[in-house]
Parts: sequence; structure tokens; C-alpha cells
Amino acid sequence: MDTMNTDNNTLGKWALLDIETTGADCSVDEIIDVGFLQFEGTKLVHKYESLCRPSFEISKFIQKLTGIDNKMLKRAPLLDDVIGEVLELDGHDILAHNADFEAGFLDHHFETLDFREGHRWQDSLYFLSLLFPHMSSLKLENFIVGFGLAEKELHRGFQDSVDLLKVVIVAALMTKKDAGKYNFMMSLMHKYSLQDYWFFRFLCLYEEELFEISEQIDFEPTAHIEMALEWAYPKTLEDKQVYEQNFDMTFNGQNVKNIFSNEEKVSTLFNGYRYRKSQEDLALKVGQSFKNHIHSMVQAPTGTGKTLGYLVPSALFALSEQKQVLVATGTKTLQAQAMNKDVPALHKLLGVSPKDLKIRQLVGSSNHFCELLFTQRQNEEDLFSQSSELKDKFSDIYFESLFYHNSNSALEHMISKDDLPFVLRMKLENFSQAQKDLAVDYRACSSKQCPFYANCTYIRGLRDAKEADIIIGNHALMFSWTKSFPRPAYVVVDEAHKIEGEATKAFSAEVAQSDLESLHKQFQNLQGLGSLFYLINTMIDENQEEEISSLRMLSIDTASMLRDHLFELPEKFEMIFKKMPRYTDKFWNELPMIMPTEKEALRLSVFHHLESIFYLLKSVHERLYPYTIRWQVSDMQGQGEITAWTRFEAFVGQLEDVMNALSVLLKIESSSQPHSLSMKYHEQQGFLLSAGPINTGRILHDQLLQTSSSVVYTSATLGNEHGDQGSRGMEWSTGYLYSEPERRFRTGLYLPSVYDYKNRTKVFLCDDTPSLYDKDFVKTICDRLTPFIEDIDGRSLLLFSARARFEKAVEYMLDKFEGKLPVFVQGMGANVVEEFKDSGNGILIGMESFGEGIDVPGDALRFVFIDKIPDLSMEQVIRLRREYYETNIGNEFEDYYLAHRTRNLHQKLGRLLRTETDAGAVVVIDSRVKKWKNSTMAKLTKQMEPYQIHRTNFKEALEASKDFVNTLD
Repeated sequence: MDTMNTDNNTLGKWALLDIETTGADCSVDEIIDVGFLQFEGTKLVHKYESLCRPSFEISKFIQKLTGIDNKMLKRAPLLDDVIGEVLELDGHDILAHNADFEAGFLDHHFETLDFREGHRWQDSLYFLSLLFPHMSSLKLENFIVGFGLAEKELHRGFQDSVDLLKVVIVAALMTKKDAGKYNFMMSLMHKYSLQDYWFFRFLCLYEEELFEISEQIDFEPTAHIEMALEWAYPKTLEDKQVYEQNFDMTFNGQNVKNIFSNEEKVSTLFNGYRYRKSQEDLALKVGQSFKNHIHSMVQAPTGTGKTLGYLVPSALFALSEQKQVLVATGTKTLQAQAMNKDVPALHKLLGVSPKDLKIRQLVGSSNHFCELLFTQRQNEEDLFSQSSELKDKFSDIYFESLFYHNSNSALEHMISKDDLPFVLRMKLENFSQAQKDLAVDYRACSSKQCPFYANCTYIRGLRDAKEADIIIGNHALMFSWTKSFPRPAYVVVDEAHKIEGEATKAFSAEVAQSDLESLHKQFQNLQGLGSLFYLINTMIDENQEEEISSLRMLSIDTASMLRDHLFELPEKFEMIFKKMPRYTDKFWNELPMIMPTEKEALRLSVFHHLESIFYLLKSVHERLYPYTIRWQVSDMQGQGEITAWTRFEAFVGQLEDVMNALSVLLKIESSSQPHSLSMKYHEQQGFLLSAGPINTGRILHDQLLQTSSSVVYTSATLGNEHGDQGSRGMEWSTGYLYSEPERRFRTGLYLPSVYDYKNRTKVFLCDDTPSLYDKDFVKTICDRLTPFIEDIDGRSLLLFSARARFEKAVEYMLDKFEGKLPVFVQGMGANVVEEFKDSGNGILIGMESFGEGIDVPGDALRFVFIDKIPDLSMEQVIRLRREYYETNIGNEFEDYYLAHRTRNLHQKLGRLLRTETDAGAVVVIDSRVKKWKNSTMAKLTKQMEPYQIHRTNFKEALEASKDFVNTLD
């Protein structure tokens, strides 16, 4: 659509600018490349690009990233000879993506000008996030690739400036194409008095003006608009397929066998399908569990076809018995994968339409956002101030855009808490607080009374889920189930090896510095009790001025007392933690929680501050409690009352959460379960008090297994191949061990490996290497790896457990191989894994966690190097959990500590074999192993089955790996 230009819509003088540097720290790093496009109105008046010679040689990583090498820079002018061109942009609006970076390197140069007009940074990151609030990553490369502008971001000053201009042009044109979205954005900018915001004026341009700008950079945007729309707003495809039932849908064992064993029929539906007995056995075990109302554990190794293995019996059971089944995956990403890939495959396999077999995704309540709370929050703040700065109002504008998106999108495309861009939380202090404040609290949900009921993603999700045969959720959902309808009694817990960590998060009671600061703000500004005042005035007939005045004073006095405590606490926590011998200013530090028996004065004073805060909040809660039981949401009439009730209930909920957590942390009230009580401190985020459950197994038994008819735990890594090592710790942490014998199978089912690990892999463990902390560790290791990688023609994945070692390895490998073999680096581009696959002979370097999320089948990967046996977290809750296991359950070293580490190692080794024809070698090095007793080594070897671990020295391991890999070619 075309639009009317506005009188104040002149773009003025503006430019797009990008720089490349030697690194990210503007205090020590230097600019090596600068490029910009300079405009007056819609006219391109100047283009500029130049390299800049730094005072030192640039790293191999930067050379790889930018394509700029030291030889090129030797001939380049100094920045002093270039900066004059950049300073000509004084008086301009300067567009950059994540402009804080450019500002950090350039602002002090502008400050040297004698007569300054003043430049204004315009960050396209904010603009794009408002147009595309559902994009969790706002990297410029994602838009460049997604819009079909280029295969990757070039990381060159001038070209990235051109690409940024292309991105904002396409973004503006595709917004204009959607009249509803465009009008919404226009009204949003007017509502927040942002008519002077540069990107608002850009969005107001006529289409022909945008095309005029495009022509000056030889860009035709039309073809990219449809690509951008398809990428940014994937349509929910209507299922127009005609389904003809392929199998008998009766729920029984024989029928399950008939489905999976009919290789001829299934292969007509899925090209290349092969019958796998282990998949059939998994399905039968799920069916037996559901039919007999008992719990089970099933290890289904990679290649089993696990998801369809449990979905088929779940579908037959749900349809035959008219009982809902809940499938809980490890993460929301796996939820989406199940919905987009596995559920359509299930419909196709059975020949049953989505209307006849209803499968719905459900996201937990705390992951949704409440528009009613947002409206109340706006009413409590001075949103319509005279400030024209976007940053001052950005969080509110973003959430307005979010709610617009959610109300106009299918549920599967909704924005939840997990989708919010991390970069916005880092850049804007109030963004994270808004994320917390606006999360749906089912305790305060007014349901049908809410004016936003029809479009609420939480309510829409519940409506769909109530009608579903199978609900796809994640682990966290099981622990925060809504009270509006019962949790399904039949549950499949996939990725069960992660359940301990998820249960720890779900059942931990925490109080952060920011939580107390938020309560202080709400008391001080009467935000917490303001809604109660409204309810008292409207819901109680007699005059309540005296009561309201008393409550107002309570709020003000509470704020004053909280302020006094919060004035001293952060500094005292900092003093305590900086006495630690291994204090770090980069990560979280942890100490045991202070107890009332503490002798040291500083620590005792912290305890008394926290104790006083608890009793202060307790007295406020006692005063407010009668009002929480006086009214129900059904008593509310009209939006004003409903909004006030919701806001008041949400505030009381926050108050109770903090108060209850403090009561556990300070041991004011006894807990039925043992907890790890600790305090943590972070240089930027302040203090955090945490009470983590030690016995997650008992909690899971009481709150999941005991309340369900049947729970099936399944994972590729529950224990070793036969389940005779490493599995008992899983049985304990999942609660399986606590179930009565008649409620569970006596032992888990450990399905045989689909892949031939014995003959298709060689795994070596070496301890004749330097300590991980040796300054020459990376060089020594890479010196030995280099000739080996050359001999096998690349095809290698190298994983490092610390960023410092990772970065050194990247420099080394780029120096040795760039121009000989392609080197790919984690974080260097959105498609780095795909590029590695396509190369056929590349070297891929990543961090330890990177090795758990990549899938490289085929010949492109023949060798995996791991720089140590994965460690177990040293958090206090883990240490106490180990002690508890040793005292109450069994051998914690073997069943818990070592089992956790070997499961982690299994995950990384699992990158190597992704199909039956894959093969290769793995070398794990760890000098600490030389101190292990033979019995410990034997246990590790046993727990790593079906992999056969060969102990040898590093040199022989590489020689044997080379011989093995070469026999595969």
C-alpha cells in the first residue's frame, strides 16, 4: 500500500555506518574498516569506505570473519587520516545495527570537534524488534539471509551499511503491505509521541520514495518482500490432505506390532523406512504402561525412532480410551520440533486427520504475557512524558507490538517469555523487569471476566488443550500445571535425563536483589496497593477514607524501611563475597546461606537485614490477607474492577513468593524436604538467595508419579547400554525408585543400539597431555592434531570446555589451515554447521555445549576431539545432593557423579553416528585421569557402553584414529 507523507516527515541529513574492529573492547581494540552511505532527504550524496591501519596485527579470527588480512592493513591509512570523513557526519542521524558498538568506538572522536551540531545514533535493532517482535534473535545476518539479500553478513564496513539499508527498506515496504500492521505502527508512534523518531519518519515515506532510495544503491526490493514475508511470518498451512485410515486404531499390543512391522506399507508413506524392533518394543512398553497404570523407564538410543515410538501408542490409547496423554519434552524447541515434524508424520502414518486426532501444544502459564497487567502498568506510569527518546519508552512499545502480534497470530506462532531477545534484556534495564511483571500468574487470572480474554494466548492455549487427545508440553509445564483442568493422568517424559535440572529450577525458592527492589518500588509508588484502594472505594459501600489512608501510610512506611535495608545490603553482600579466595567478577559466586548462629559481625548483620525484611513483609501480608479472601473475580463488574483485582492479586502473589522463599532460606519455618540454602553474587546483577531441593526424586514421586496413572520416562541416555551401570541415580532423581513395586516395572527397558558402535566407532581416552590450565595446553594439543587432521582431510569437530581455550584453538587452526582446509567457527555466521556439512572436508571448532546440539550425518564428520571428560557442576545443591545420595541411597560416586559425567560424554559422542552408515573416531584427552584408580576407570569404561573406550597415549590414539578413518574411505 502507498501512504501519505506528513509535513514533518523530512529525513534530514542521515547516514548508514558500520565499522569492523580488532575486537569488542573499545578501550583497547581499534577500528580496521569503516564504511558509510550519506544521504540528504532521499538523495544519496556520498559513499565512503576505507581500511584503517591498527597499531598491532589483527587476530586470525578477525581475518576470517572480515576477509581483511594484515597485509591489506599495512597499506591502509591510519585512523587519524580517515576519521575526518566520519566526522563529516556530525549533525546527522547515523543508522547502525546495535549502534552502541559503533558509538563506543566513535563518540569520543566527535567530542573533539570545536563546533558540534550533534550526531544522533539511530539503532536499527530497536526498529526491527518492533516490526518483528517474534524474532528471538535480532542479528543483522538473520535479516540479511532471511530476506534473501545475501548468503551471509560480510562483516565489511561499507557492504554491511548497504545491507542494513536494504534490510530497513524491505522491512518498511513489507509493513506497508500489511495495512493493519502499518496502521498499528503509526498509531503506536503517535500514542507515545515519537513523531520525531527517525525511523517513524522513514516508515512514513511514500513507497516511491523508498524505491528512489533503492535505485541509488542498485537494489530492487520487490522480489525480496515476499521472501521476507514468508521468512518472518510463516503461514499455518491448512491441512487439505485427504486422509484414509491406514491401520486398525484399536489399542492393543498386536495392533501396535502390526503398524511398525508392516515395512512394505509404511515405506510407501515414508521413503526409506526400515522396520526397527527397538522402536516396536518402545511402543509396546508405552502401551503396557498405560494399559496397566504403571510407571516405566525406557532407554531408546539414537536411531530408535523414539518420538513416533511413543506417539503411536499414545494416539491409539487416547482415541480408544478417551483419555488425554501429556508428552513432556525437554525444551520448548523440542516441543516445536515435535509439532512441526513428528506430529504431521504421525497423522500421515495412521491416516488420521488432525480433526480426528487432536494434538495441541501447550506452553506453561509463566511463559505467557498478561495484557491486562500491561494495561494497568501503563496506567501507573507516566508513559506520556515529553521525552522523545525511544529508549525511555521502548519496553512499553515493544510489549504493545507483542500483544498485537499474539492477537493476530495462530497459537503456534505466539511470542512467549522464552522468545524475547536476550540482547534487549542486556541493553535495557527495565526490559527484564517488564518481562517479570507481565508474566501470567494463574493465581491472578480473571479468565472470562478479563476484557482481553478472547485474544489471550494463555486462555486460547487452555481452550485448545482441553479438547486435545494428546498435549505436547515441556518439563516445566508439568510442574506449573493450570488449575482450570486436571493434568493428564498418562504422561510421557522425553529427554528424561534433563528432568533433575528442570525439577531443581521449578521447585527452587529464590529471592533476587531485583525482586526486593521491585517490591520497594511498588510500595513507594503505591503501585501495589493502588489497585486495592480502587477496589475498596468501588466495592464497599461505607466510607473507607480512614482505611485507605491507613493503608497508604503502611505502603509508604514499608517502602521507607525496605529502602533502608536495600541501601546497605548490596554493599555488604559485595564485601562478603570479595573475601572469597576465588571470587570472579565475570560469573556468579556462591556461598552457604548465613545462619542465625553466625559469629562474624558483617555476615550476621546481613542475616538480620533479611530477617527484618521477612517480618516486615509478613506484617504487610497479614494486613492485606483479609482483602484477598473478601472478593472473588466473579464479584468484579467492568474493566476497572477486573483490572484492579488482577493487579492486586498479582502483587500479593509476588509478596507471598518473596516471603515464603525467605521463610525457607532463613529457616523461620521448617520444610518437609531438605534444601540447599545458598547465597550468590554477581558483579552486575547483585545478590540472589536460593533454596534448591536436594531430593528431587521424592518431590517428583509425590507431585508427578503419585498423582498420575502412568508415567513413562524415556531418553537416549539413562545409563549404559544394558542399564546395569549409571541408571540407579536416574531412578532416584526422577522419583522412580520411590514408587511402590506394584506401580512400576521392576527394572527399566534398555533397548539395544540401532547403530553398530563396536565396529563403526573407535573411542580413545588419553591422559599423557598437559594440564588444562597449562599456558601451552592448546598449542601442545593442536601441534599434534594438525598433521592428523591433514592426513584425514579435515572432517573434524573440535570441542573445548572453556572460552579461553576455544579462542586459542581458533587462532591456531586458522593460522595452520586457512586457505588449505576450510575452518568453521561456532558463532561465525548463522549457518556455520550447514556450511561445514557442505564443505565435505572442513574443521568445525566449538565450545563443549555446542557438541550437544549439532547433527552432521555422512562423510563430512569422521573425527571428534574433546578436550576433557565433562565435569559435573560444583554448585552447592549438587554437592549436597551427592552427600544425600551417599547417606540414603547408595554409591554416589558411581551412581550419581560419574553417571552424570558419562551421560554428558555420551551426548557429545552421539554427534558422530547419526545414520547406520556413519562411522569415525573420537579422542578424549584428560590429564586428570592418570590419577584415577583402576576401579574408577573400570566403572567409567562400563558406563560408556556400547562405546568401547581404549586407553592409550595421545600419539597412538591419533595414529589408530587415522588408520581407522582411512579404512572407511
